[in-house]
Amino acid sequence: MTDAITRITKSIEIYDTIDTTMEHPPPIQPGATIALEQTRGRGRTGPWISSRGGLWLTIHIPDTQPPPGLSVALGGCLAHTLNQGLPGHSLRVKWPNDIVAHGKKLAGILIEHRDDTLRIGIGINVYNKPPTGAVNLASLGYHGSLADALLATIHATLQALTVTETCIAQAASLDALRGCTVEAVTPHGALQGTGAGIAPDGALILDTGTTVERITCCHVRRYTCPHQEAAQGSRHGITKPPGPPHPTSAKQSPKRGPR
Repeated sequence: MTDAITRITKSIEIYDTIDTTMEHPPPIQPGATIALEQTRGRGRTGPWISSRGGLWLTIHIPDTQPPPGLSVALGGCLAHTLNQGLPGHSLRVKWPNDIVAHGKKLAGILIEHRDDTLRIGIGINVYNKPPTGAVNLASLGYHGSLADALLATIHATLQALTVTETCIAQAASLDALRGCTVEAVTPHGALQGTGAGIAPDGALILDTGTTVERITCCHVRRYTCPHQEAAQGSRHGITKPPGPPHPTSAKQSPKRGPR
C-alpha cells in the first residue's frame, strides 16, 4: 500500500484553476490531478461547486477496471478514515457515492472508465465555504491541512481498490439511509421504501413493504430520516446525468430480511 501511494504522489499535477480534474490526466500514470479551484466541476446529476479551500482531485489509473461497488467502497473507507480526525465521528455514507454529516453533503465521488483509464474523481469540502445544504470538515472540528486530507483520500482510494469488500462493510456500518424513507431512481422508475442496509456487493437494500429490493443503479432522489429533516439526494455532491441502465439493476426478491 505504501509503495502504491508513493507511486501516485510522485506524479501529481496541481492547477490553480481548471475546468475539471477529470479531463486532465497527469503525464505519468498512475497519478493524480488536483485543482485549487474548478470552474466546471462535474457530478452525477449536476455541477459540483469547487471553490478554494476544498479538495478537488482525480486519481488516474491506466489499464484498471473498477471493481463492482467501488464508489460505495471508497465512501466507506474515506468516511472511516476522515472520522478518525473528527471529535464526533459524524461522517456517514449516503449510497451510492456521497459522504454526509447530519444529513448535509460533505463529499462526493465520481467513477468513470474510458480511454483504458480508470478515473476516480473526489471532491471534499474542507475549509471552503460550502454551498447551501452542504457542510465542510472545518465546521466538524477538522484542523488538519489539505495535504493531510489528500493523503487520507489517496490511501482510502487504494484500500477501496484492493480490499473492496472490507470498505463496503465500512460503508454498511456508516449507512446514512438505514431506517430512512428513501426514494431511489432505478432504470425501471422511482422506487420508495425504507433503507435496510448496504449489501456486501455495494447494492442498496430497500424494503418497500411488500418486497425487498436490491438497487444497483442509479441514485437516491430524496430521503427523510426520523432524526433529521428531508434531504435532497444529490444537489451538492459529485453527480452526473444517469448513464445507461445497468442490466442487473433493481432486482426484485421475495420479502425477507437482508442477509
